[in-house]
Amino acid sequence: MTFVYAGVQKIADPGFLQPGSSTYIGNQLQAYVAHSPIGFLVQAFGLATPQLTGIAVIAIELVIGALVVAGVATRWAAAAGAVVNFVFFLTASWTIQPYFLGSDSIYTVAWITLALVGDQGILTARPLLLGASHAIDRPADPDRRRLLLQLGGGAVAVVWILSVLPRIRATGTVANPQTTPATTPTAGSTPTASTPTGTKIGTVADLQRQGYLNFRDPTSGDPAVAVNTADGVFAFDAICTHAGCQVNYDSSQRLLVCPCHGAVFDPNNGAAVLSGPAPTPLPPIRVQESSDGNVYAG
Repeated sequence: MTFVYAGVQKIADPGFLQPGSSTYIGNQLQAYVAHSPIGFLVQAFGLATPQLTGIAVIAIELVIGALVVAGVATRWAAAAGAVVNFVFFLTASWTIQPYFLGSDSIYTVAWITLALVGDQGILTARPLLLGASHAIDRPADPDRRRLLLQLGGGAVAVVWILSVLPRIRATGTVANPQTTPATTPTAGSTPTASTPTGTKIGTVADLQRQGYLNFRDPTSGDPAVAVNTADGVFAFDAICTHAGCQVNYDSSQRLLVCPCHGAVFDPNNGAAVLSGPAPTPLPPIRVQESSDGNVYAG
């Protein structure tokens, strides 16, 4: 049912297949390339046709979910579901720490379990759809059962090893989001300058009136956001460090919020992660207010 819901949710999101939107699949795929162990595959296949990839994900999720809910070809559908969630684990959930906060590794194991159990559950439409003759229990084959259990146990072990070991090795190098310094040498605005440098991203008046400015980072080309705070103007890359969605500035909370998975960043504290699955703060961007009434970045 979760797979069906995921597919329907993507269909209902007008920005999922729309370039430039905060939830565009292309932005998410681009983020996977940067940190995923299979980023080269995402680059070669997913980013080549991001919208087609998004449509394929929707179709696969709906088909797998519908087959399992109906109890038809359950083992094959569950095996396919395990593969899908394993790919999600290696991309969308790869940077989540601790690993057990990411759902995709857990779903992978759950799908493997369902693939072993098969379609003999009490909530199945198989007899109704395919006839009563298909509901007759077949004699168990001990050798086949043993092989399935060994394969399933091996698959679960692989998922667990991949979940734990990379994060053990990275423990000493990944910064704690909660202890990120409030400012960095490259973040925030410099005092008002008479000679503007960098790329114009908007006016000081608009920044003061709105409280923020959305722009494109002149260095990387990523969506970015400048926020007017009590301590000055600070700008950050707007690509969420979790799964690549574009964060939005919430004026009521004065926080940067990811619309996809709920990560929240504090622009007053170096875009430190306040909650959600994002592993690290948003990268800072240097900005400058100029005496000509404009704001410059880069």
